[in-house]
Amino acid sequence: MHIVILSPSDRSFIKQFLPDHEIDYLPIGYTGAPFIGILIKELLSQNHQVTAITTSTVINNDYTVKKYYAGNFSWVIVPQRPHSFRMNGKKLGYMLDFFSTEQKLLVECIHLINPDIIHAHWSYEFAGAALKSNIPCLITVHDNANKVLLYFKNLYRLGRLLMAEHNLNQVRFASTVSPYMQTYTEKRCTSVKLISNPVIINASAVEISDSVVSKIDTLLAPRLIMINNGWNTHKNGLSALLAFKLLQQQLPNATLHLFGQGSEPNGLAYQDAIALNLNNINYYGPMPHNELLVELKKAHLLIHPALEESFGVVLIEAMAYGVPVIGGKNSGAVPWVVNDKRLLVDVTKPELIKQKIITLINEPILYQQISIQAYNNVVSRFASKLVTDAYINYYQEILVAW
Repeated sequence: MHIVILSPSDRSFIKQFLPDHEIDYLPIGYTGAPFIGILIKELLSQNHQVTAITTSTVINNDYTVKKYYAGNFSWVIVPQRPHSFRMNGKKLGYMLDFFSTEQKLLVECIHLINPDIIHAHWSYEFAGAALKSNIPCLITVHDNANKVLLYFKNLYRLGRLLMAEHNLNQVRFASTVSPYMQTYTEKRCTSVKLISNPVIINASAVEISDSVVSKIDTLLAPRLIMINNGWNTHKNGLSALLAFKLLQQQLPNATLHLFGQGSEPNGLAYQDAIALNLNNINYYGPMPHNELLVELKKAHLLIHPALEESFGVVLIEAMAYGVPVIGGKNSGAVPWVVNDKRLLVDVTKPELIKQKIITLINEPILYQQISIQAYNNVVSRFASKLVTDAYINYYQEILVAW
């Protein structure tokens, strides 16, 4: 099949499919969804032709569509106006017309390609363009726009909510990534399948077992990691800092490593930590995904205090390296993804987070057992080939029914 992946995609993971292009000369693209690269890689490995289409914020008033090719893969970048509400020269802010200019360009690109099927991700401008194309399409719903607006009360999120409601009520074939998201999606779309997000399994069971055994030797100086795309009430990072403050009273050699937006040196997380008089914290901020995975692999535990997740890709990335995840028992899809009640707590209570860490650190046999189970959980449920095969089967169903 010739499949269009209509979604965020950026050069950090697209470069692997364009070996003859220098990364610095590629457009930045639309960051924030590296798992899209996993899906593309699997589809190409099965000899499908893949065109990834994304948007990228206009730089120096360059509103041209850009295209790059290599073998069975092509990357198409549609220009997006820089400002959501302010004027962009003589052009409106993109939220004022609900991305209509961008969607028109996306549809034009799709028609030039004329694929067998479109797989659009999220329920906003990419879903809208897929629906307008009148080509067979699957829409994967990754978040609940109503929930997002509850945590981020602003006009931009209200506009996104209106887009999602308009689009989803037109969708014939949808998928979503967790049971937590299924009810929301089924109320709006005709046919919905549950297909999770994918992760690449980079280590064998033997390698994971050896890694866990070596980590047990340093459990009393645990390396804790947090990866948050933002430092806000929704991500609930402050609870984790308070838990770390309590933890240091019992494990003074513990270290906390913070990654993502808001976790830069002198960023929001740093300011909160200084106010709490905390030390032994390392601040990295945003980091290329491949480098982030290296850091994740070294961790003893991932602390994930978010109040709500529709899935949480970082959870499966951690578990794929045998890194246990301490997450919220009421945090949306987190319990379903983690799949181990022994790792779930009320993340609004720092004392409970701290106690869960202490329990794992003080019981090496339990730590080893939970680490291996975390790895097996990911291999059996979220491995990239399993997920991609499920999508391909759904594509075929859609093409027959369309």
